[in-house]
Amino acid sequence: MNTFGKWVLVLAGLGFLGFGVAIVIDPAVVLGAVGISGTPAGLVELRAFYGGLELGFGAFLLACAWRREWFRAGLWLVALSNGGIAAARLLGIATSGEFTGFFAGALVWELGFTLAAVLALRAKSR
Repeated sequence: MNTFGKWVLVLAGLGFLGFGVAIVIDPAVVLGAVGISGTPAGLVELRAFYGGLELGFGAFLLACAWRREWFRAGLWLVALSNGGIAAARLLGIATSGEFTGFFAGALVWELGFTLAAVLALRAKSR
């Protein structure tokens, strides 16, 4: 395990956990920044799917940072999940023409962690 890769896993894990906790606590505030609102049933779904998934991802990435046998799998999860989110976000921006400050910040996070995880994987394979 390399130190850079461990930091990638820890920071990505904490980021997913933080966002997950925020969505579980108040999805309307967090997602309202991009115009997402919902009915009470919709807010339950946002908490469950977005919040719960983020919490699970974050916990798994933190476990991967400390379990040698999970290290590479964790880095692959960071690269592929953030890369997939960024690709879908860019497609959405391109098809809708909609762009916000939230999207800019999210893309910096997503593309940055994709690149960091790929670099950590490359360093690990040498």
